[in-house]
Amino acid sequence: MPKFERFKKRHVLSKREQRAALEQIEKTLGSSVMGLGSDTQFEEGILDDGSRVLLLNGAIVFFESEGRMLPTLRALLDGIITIPRVVVDMGAVRYVANGADIMRPGIVSVEDGIAEGSIVVVVDEKHGKPLAVGVSTMSSDGLRAASGGKVIVSKHHIGDEVWNFGKTLD
Repeated sequence: MPKFERFKKRHVLSKREQRAALEQIEKTLGSSVMGLGSDTQFEEGILDDGSRVLLLNGAIVFFESEGRMLPTLRALLDGIITIPRVVVDMGAVRYVANGADIMRPGIVSVEDGIAEGSIVVVVDEKHGKPLAVGVSTMSSDGLRAASGGKVIVSKHHIGDEVWNFGKTLD
């Protein structure tokens, strides 16, 4: 995950830049960005390590990880984008919320449409609230068939730098 200590550059995206960025995100995630008005204005930030973030109303809603833009939990909570969900049992919540990768025994259910390497959101079984964003190491069928091992690599979770950056602006 990139370091969010400070921005090297930060600027408002033109409508063309914004459209191109959102199209690339939609292509990468296989999901549409929604719930945005025609007057919505994104900012792009470049961090010290060269990675990019997209901000909306001062909060990070997308961040770059390993060359692709991923949604933040804030973007998912605000309904800006939806991605396939993986539900974990309540015993796994503490670990997932602290940044642990997701192990197969903690998974209760898996939505269809997950491919190997796709971005997923991990939610708890009781409230359905997003806990983490990660990369699946298997397809939906593979996740269901697996009996053990690490199946989702966590990229962003509650309480990390991205989450805290967004929380300080509320």
